Amino acid sequence: MEHSFLKSKWSIFIVTSMANLGVSFAINSLNLALPLIREEFGVTQSDVSWLALVYSLLPSCMLLLFGRLADICGYRRQYLFGFAFFTVVSMLAPLLSFNLPTLVVFRALQGIGYSILISITQATIFKTFPENERGKALGINSVFVSVGFAAGPTIGGVLLNFFTWHSIFYFCAVFSALGLVGTFLAMEDDTTEKESRPKMDSVGGLFFMVFIGALSVGINFVDDWGMSWKIGTLFAISAAGLLSFIIREKHVEHPLLPLYIFKNRTFTLANCTCLLSYLTQQLTTYLYPFFLADVMMMSAYHSGLIMLTAPVTMMIFSPVGGGISDKKGTKFPAVLGLALIIMSCLGTAFFHQGQSLFYVVVILILMGAGNGLSVSAINSAILGAVDTSMSGAASGTLATMRNIGNTMGIAIGSVMLTMRQAHYGTLELSHIGVYLKAQRDIFLFGALAAALAICLILFIHDKKEKQKVTLAASQC
Repeated sequence: MEHSFLKSKWSIFIVTSMANLGVSFAINSLNLALPLIREEFGVTQSDVSWLALVYSLLPSCMLLLFGRLADICGYRRQYLFGFAFFTVVSMLAPLLSFNLPTLVVFRALQGIGYSILISITQATIFKTFPENERGKALGINSVFVSVGFAAGPTIGGVLLNFFTWHSIFYFCAVFSALGLVGTFLAMEDDTTEKESRPKMDSVGGLFFMVFIGALSVGINFVDDWGMSWKIGTLFAISAAGLLSFIIREKHVEHPLLPLYIFKNRTFTLANCTCLLSYLTQQLTTYLYPFFLADVMMMSAYHSGLIMLTAPVTMMIFSPVGGGISDKKGTKFPAVLGLALIIMSCLGTAFFHQGQSLFYVVVILILMGAGNGLSVSAINSAILGAVDTSMSGAASGTLATMRNIGNTMGIAIGSVMLTMRQAHYGTLELSHIGVYLKAQRDIFLFGALAAALAICLILFIHDKKEKQKVTLAASQC
């Protein structure tokens, strides 16, 4: 019985959950330590911000590459390498980082480990569980991402209270070491013979990295640089990278991402919906701390507790959304979830200075429930729209869309906040009045983005397409 459990679908589920938990915890946990690191190394706030930037930038560039690599070389091998790499880097970072540039390099390497692992967790679940359980399993699995995000600031704060910032890296290493052991015990070898493997399109991967990398940097710095020649150059480089990638993928024998899969309406529209969903979600995450601190005058500690409402609610509703998608298809839970997100955005748009804390919590519950219901259903639609031989590439594409959506959410929120506050600053309003009007405009934009996502969802196939796109289709 013990052996059967170790090799069961649930033991593999635990491995993917450890990957999601570890790498998502690493995102937010170090943010609390940035002021301490700034003081220790005697650098500026702008300098230490690179620790956050490189951890989000590199995965955006490499998720698709590693997703496809798993399809070619095997999932077990990639998990073993990814967990081992993340463990070693997390252990060495505090030991060898005697200045900020070295620490940034290790943080970048940690971001590569993030890419190796997170690119295939969704695909692993999809390949492991039967069709009638996939949506629910994907929903439960995404809970661990939410737990990691939510636990990062909390556990990071406890560690910083008793230890130095080094402890955060050691804590990350524990997660990945457990994942490494779990992979050895749970996953069967799925490596294919070298002669029968398709080749990796490294050149196409380089073009894709240029496209996403330049786009991500441009989005991140648009608030600091404005629409300057620097931003224009980055967007031009990104466009050139995309064009080169498309030309390359159309003509290479073994493409990194066969472009014909975008002819599949479900795959294309669900990915666009994923981007819009995470964009709206990140707008909320970015702006709520400002409202709680500057308008409701709450401490950072109490603001953090209130902000936990959304991820905790998402944890509850993610498996519900996945279970509904298994039984009724994608549209119902996705549309219901996005409708709740719209209600949350509209409710937030009309917050006022004397806002009831109970009402704020209710709005956050709506946002968390909406994300939980919609995300797992959308993820299931994306992975179910392609043949299992392309699951890794589909999972990598999904994760890339999620990262771009998060990046765009922060950038749009930051730029709109600055611009709308400057606009309303010309009126005879208090500082808080100016902020509330700017916040209203931003959340109305979020509601529009979620409404557009609903329109896209209505055009996808509610069940899996009868004829999935396969590799053979490229020759038809």
